[in-house]
Amino acid sequence: MIGMTYSEALFGVLALWLVFLSVLWLRELQRIKRHEWHLSNGRLFHCDICHHSFISKEQVSLTRCPRCNSICIRRKRRSTFPSN
Repeated sequence: MIGMTYSEALFGVLALWLVFLSVLWLRELQRIKRHEWHLSNGRLFHCDICHHSFISKEQVSLTRCPRCNSICIRRKRRSTFPSN
């Protein structure tokens, strides 16, 4: 049997818990980073039929509306400021 005092055993258990919690925390940070959304105008769509706005996972110019399943085309919008 290993000779160990109660304080050493408690310290060992506490150290193992800290290692376990830090591994779980790092795993959660990686999961959040992997499933994070990156918003941009190239992914924002607006359906002309049902007037539903949604974000596409990929940056494409043609997709289907999740509400009415109609085809939505991303049109380039003109800027509101006149360019000289």
